[in-house]
Amino acid sequence: MTVASARVAVLLPMVALAASDAVGIEPARALVTAAPAAVAQAPASPRRVATLPLRPGYYVASDTPCRRASNATVSLLRRGGIGGARDFCEFQKVEQTAPDTYRVTQACKDLQDSGPAQSSVVTYTLSGTERFTARHAHGWVHSARRCAPSAMPPAWRDNDIREEPPG
Repeated sequence: MTVASARVAVLLPMVALAASDAVGIEPARALVTAAPAAVAQAPASPRRVATLPLRPGYYVASDTPCRRASNATVSLLRRGGIGGARDFCEFQKVEQTAPDTYRVTQACKDLQDSGPAQSSVVTYTLSGTERFTARHAHGWVHSARRCAPSAMPPAWRDNDIREEPPG
């Protein structure tokens, strides 16, 4: 038995019992009905992918209308990373850990500082190809959605944000 399957075997009875309390069914029946679903949803090992399956472009904080975006609320997503007005984070490794969840190891550089890039790990949970919630290993959370350049304030509308050709 692997460590992962041992954890599932230990956790399933606890999950089933909690579920039985919540819906008012008897605990023995909950163990039988809850186990197959929980085992089927157990995550597989992470799978390395080339990049996040998000459409490149402007991403604006979810609580800000596209037309009211500012340097503080806008990020530009490219195939190889994401950046704002002051920084750029290069994706070094992208792993799919669940159907819509990706663990990204990134190196972030302050564009106004000559210091070295800082590595970190961020978990991205996607909602389709144009929305994400990013959770940093240090606790911050950021949700954003893609905005078409035409929906952005004038300062962003005419920028050429196409990917640059490889050097």
